Amino acid sequence: MRVLSIALLASATLSHAQAPDSCPPVLPQPLSLAAAEARMESCNREVRAAALAIDAAQADVRIAGQRPNPTFSLTMNNWSPSKGLGSGGARDKQLDQALHLEQLLERGGKLDLRIAQAQANVAAARAELAEQRRQQRLAVRNAFFDLAAVQARAALQREFQSLATDSVNAARRRVEAGDVAAAEANRFALDAMRAENDLRQAEADLYKARLDLARLLAAEPMAVTLTVSPDWPLAARAQDSSERADVMAARNRVVAAEAARELARQLGTRDVTVGLDAERSPVTEANPTANGITYGVSVSIPLFLHHRNEGEMQRALADLELARASLEKVRAQAASEARLAEEEWRAASVRRDRLEAQVRPIARQVADAAEYAYSRGASGVLDLLDARRSLKAVELDELQARAEAAKAWARREAAVEGAGPPP
Repeated sequence: MRVLSIALLASATLSHAQAPDSCPPVLPQPLSLAAAEARMESCNREVRAAALAIDAAQADVRIAGQRPNPTFSLTMNNWSPSKGLGSGGARDKQLDQALHLEQLLERGGKLDLRIAQAQANVAAARAELAEQRRQQRLAVRNAFFDLAAVQARAALQREFQSLATDSVNAARRRVEAGDVAAAEANRFALDAMRAENDLRQAEADLYKARLDLARLLAAEPMAVTLTVSPDWPLAARAQDSSERADVMAARNRVVAAEAARELARQLGTRDVTVGLDAERSPVTEANPTANGITYGVSVSIPLFLHHRNEGEMQRALADLELARASLEKVRAQAASEARLAEEEWRAASVRRDRLEAQVRPIARQVADAAEYAYSRGASGVLDLLDARRSLKAVELDELQARAEAAKAWARREAAVEGAGPPP
């Protein structure tokens, strides 16, 4: 039943394994997460390489199912340099001709075992394609949310820089009018310089984040103008009921290793080589007792005198144990990743909710009160700048928490994607 199920999986159409020759030349602007994942499916270079590996595995199935070709040989002998070939036509020549046709007959079910091993490798390659998609989907989501956060941070820094510039201009006018001291205007100028530096750093980070996402989508020429429209995830979906792709790939590698072990065992079953012969010895003056045309049959088997393929058997057993150990390792890693990702998602979502619902509104109220008090002369410039910096830090923390929660969601989705009991 196992071989039959693998055979059905291996005989699926190539459309799932083959990648398109080209990708769309443009990206929708702004780019949504769904559009980014759709382009990743068809354009990501790692995914396309994994899809091509299926074609190679399917070619191995075809190779495994090929029986040994027969061999044909022609031998001509009994030529004497001193006497030559003799007189007369071709049939009168004293040259002997021998035809030999030989076919190797495999025993022990070696052909079926090779096919089973190759089909298991095809199933593993398909699972590895799904695993590559899972990993690249996670990478795209992380890069997408990083770009969304940096994009929002750059916009926020522009607002801070614009506010700081307006404050500098207003302070200079008040200095000229004699309302405030020059030291107060200088404090606003220093704060504006700091805001300008922060904006430049945010723009550099924005360029890097664009390149990171564009690379995963094979869209590097469009990276300069790449913008995203984030739909921040608020809840996680239920976990799938199927096995995760990396576990399925490791399981199929075990099936392939088991077939390889059985194939190594059957190397002890002797294959038989059958041959058919036809020989012509012409009757000539030099050889009047020749028999003319004769026929014969030959059978040959190997003699296990020096070894019985013990090395191949030992290697197959070692490969099987390695495959089983790898399967257990992948299973444990998948379960651990799922538990860790679930806890990280919960912690990140709680921190994000607290910053959005509690911390930021309080920081906004404090900043508004400081602005009002300073405009009425009830507080100094240091109190105002301190309130602004606190609001800025809280809003940046909120952006970071939102991005971290989104990436924790992405890790959780990737960790539990098909992480249930085996079907």
